[in-house]
Formats: sequence, C-alpha cells, structure tokens
Amino acid sequence: MITNKKATDNLMRYFILIFWALFWLFNVIDKLMGGAHYLFVGKDRFAQIQRYFDSIGLGNPMVTNFTLTFTAALEAFALVCFLGALYHLIRKNLESNRVWFFLGISTTLTVYIFFSIGDQIFGDHSELLEHALFWFIALLSWIIFNRNNQFHIFDNFSISKKPILLFTLFAIIIGSITCFSIFRHNQIAFKERTQAVQAKRISENKYKIEFPFLAGSSAFESTIAKFKEQHTDLRINYIYTAPKPMRLGQSDGLIIYLQTEEK
Repeated sequence: MITNKKATDNLMRYFILIFWALFWLFNVIDKLMGGAHYLFVGKDRFAQIQRYFDSIGLGNPMVTNFTLTFTAALEAFALVCFLGALYHLIRKNLESNRVWFFLGISTTLTVYIFFSIGDQIFGDHSELLEHALFWFIALLSWIIFNRNNQFHIFDNFSISKKPILLFTLFAIIIGSITCFSIFRHNQIAFKERTQAVQAKRISENKYKIEFPFLAGSSAFESTIAKFKEQHTDLRINYIYTAPKPMRLGQSDGLIIYLQTEEK
C-alpha cells in the first residue's frame, strides 16, 4: 500500500513536472516541424505570425523569423528547466529541484505574458483567452508544487495493490486500443493528403469536388490534373467554392466547383 505522505507529495510534483516537460517538448516539435506529417500535425506558425505582422504594417519576413526564433528559444529553455527539475527530483536533490522548477515556471509565465501582449496588439481574443488560462495554470502549478504538503489532501491517502493492478490493466487495454485505432486511421487516411478526388457531375457543365479533411495543396493539384486527363474534351473556365456556413455540415474539408465548357 502507498501510505507515505512524502511519497504522495512527490507524486504530485512528478505529475506537474512531467506535464510541463511534455507540454514544452511538443511545442518545440510543433515549431520545428509545422504542417501535417505522419502521426503529427503541426501548425504553420510562420504563416500565422506573418499574417499578424502584416495586419500592423510589419510584413518583413525577418520580423517573423526573429519572433519565432525568440519564442522557440524561450520554449526550449523552459523544456530544459523542467527536465532538469525532474532529474533532480529523481535524484532527491530537493534544493536544485526547486531552483530548476522556479526557472521553468518563470520562463513559462514570461512566455505567456509575451503571447498575451501580442494577442492584444493583434486583436486575437480567442488566443488571448487560451494564453491567459495557461498563465494561471502555470501559476497554480507553482503554488501546488511548493505548498503541496500544506493542502492535507493526502493525509489519510492509501492505495492497495489490487486497485493499482486493475487500473494499470485497464489503462493498458484502453491505451492499446487507442494506439491501434490511431495507427490504423493513419494507415488508411494519411494518403488522402495527396490523393486525387473524383469529381461529381451536378449539371451539364458543372462539377463538384469534396476534399477530405486531411487534403492539402497536393490533393488539389492532383485532382485538377486527374480531371483534365479524364475530360480531354472540356476546358475549365472557373474554379470556385461556397462560404463555409453554406455547406450545411456536409463536409469537414474544402468543397470546390468547376465550371467547364467544351473545347
């Protein structure tokens, strides 16, 4: 049975450190990769930040590059700090553990202050809400990490071996099913990023193409090329799409229409 209060206090600290280490690890990976890749979809941060700066007249790509580099450096530093704090907690160097954790949380708070200022300048209130929530979560993590022994939530806490084993077995089963479904979905659906889509004829000279959610520019280009190969007697005059609110939830991806005429 787990009954030692010091052990349970450290367990909470482990959870906090592992969360922030993984959080910043995936943020750094997101900056390095960007775009859709096998088993990972990163956001195109350059396009996002470039659009922000364009809106205030600072469209020079150098400004965007500097901002992304500075942000990535802060995130990488936060990642190193939390990994250092985790290492010292494992080695039971509590003083060094607190120092590294303080540096990590301070960097995290600084990053989200920096983000929040940018959100205000660029008028992105949804991002502002997200970043403000993470700022308070980081602050709460600091309080729990340092005052965990004063909350008295684990004073009479104990776990027998049977529930631990049952929970572990259940977690392994659910995790295995989830991993299988993810890999299976990627095996089947990942090719949709580049695969050509068949056009549907909806009137004499008009065709409709519904792209799947993962489809990108390669799928669009290959679809147009396939249409031209299949309809050598037609010429495409217009390519247009309907606004998203008018799609009535029929598709999560892009829908385009081809207006054609005979050559």
